[in-house]
Amino acid sequence: MRVAFVGQTGGKPGGAEESLTLLLKHLPADIEPSIILFEDGEFAQRMRDAGYATQLMLISANLRAITREHPSSGALINLPAAILRLARSLGPHIDLLHTNTVKAHLIGAPAARLRGIRTVMHLRDMVGGAGRTALRSVALTCSQERIAISQALARWYAMSHTTVVANPVDLSEYNHVPQREEARQKLGIAIDEAPLIGIVGRINRWKGHDRFLRVAAMVNKQHPIRCAIIGEARFRDADFVPELHRLAADLGITDRTTFVPWLEDPRVAYAALDVHCNCSEREPFGRSIVEAAAAAVPTVAFNDGGAADIIRNGIDGQLIAAGDDDAFATAVLRLVSNVETRAAAGRAARDGSARFSAEAHGRHVAEILRRSAL
Repeated sequence: MRVAFVGQTGGKPGGAEESLTLLLKHLPADIEPSIILFEDGEFAQRMRDAGYATQLMLISANLRAITREHPSSGALINLPAAILRLARSLGPHIDLLHTNTVKAHLIGAPAARLRGIRTVMHLRDMVGGAGRTALRSVALTCSQERIAISQALARWYAMSHTTVVANPVDLSEYNHVPQREEARQKLGIAIDEAPLIGIVGRINRWKGHDRFLRVAAMVNKQHPIRCAIIGEARFRDADFVPELHRLAADLGITDRTTFVPWLEDPRVAYAALDVHCNCSEREPFGRSIVEAAAAAVPTVAFNDGGAADIIRNGIDGQLIAAGDDDAFATAVLRLVSNVETRAAAGRAARDGSARFSAEAHGRHVAEILRRSAL
């Protein structure tokens, strides 16, 4: 079966692209993948290097600039042309289309329908307002099945023929992680007795890095800690980074806070941490939570998104009512102040991470692809 995988990002990969990479790697041999991307760059080159037939269909700059935080109805005037261009490029050799990201859904699924090609939409983002309405409309009219990466995401779009399949992590990479002292040294963080809490991944406003700093300041008043923001403003929100530096200064924790650039190997980050924090509200999944778990690090997160599918509350981490910063700080304080509690949660997290294997993910998605192509 020949499946074309459509994605919007050909440049720096994010979580959707990392998940797609693992999916492609673990698809069974009877599925022959090809790739269609809306821009060239690092991820497109990765696909070419891996030997996948990779087609570029460049879209207009204003379409590329649309984000869920900054929708632009004016840019949508270019959407029909992009749909028609993609439809013309889809040859008879394609049996099924898989769309991986929001713009891929909005362009790829209608294009496939125009060519009579069946489509599976892999839903990974909680888009609100008019964007949610548009995605639901396209999904219901132009796709046969949907994959949602969490129960929360499935409820958000509330559509039939939607199967929840959690994102994968390559667990084999976490069989060996650096020692805590070695990892701290690599990150430029002082090696002392103070527990280290951290937030790992893209720096975007909706990810809640400002909330993380406020929580860290509350915890530090009760129990001395160090904290780390590990990542970069990938895709957008570069102006948020200096705001975070100023906030750390205003909270009086500059000397306790380390900003670590993007790490190609996140194992170093998790190896250094004692507690991982995911401060997003309505997080669609929470890939960093599974990665932290694979490294035996417990996570504190809000319960209104995909974290609720990952964290077993009170066993391998803590789930907090959305927006309750005080309760979040209390949960972090409980972990940093009790070594035995923290270690037990870390061991449980490591055991629980087996649910997110890339091999099982590949098999599950392949079943959906085969069923949808019938």
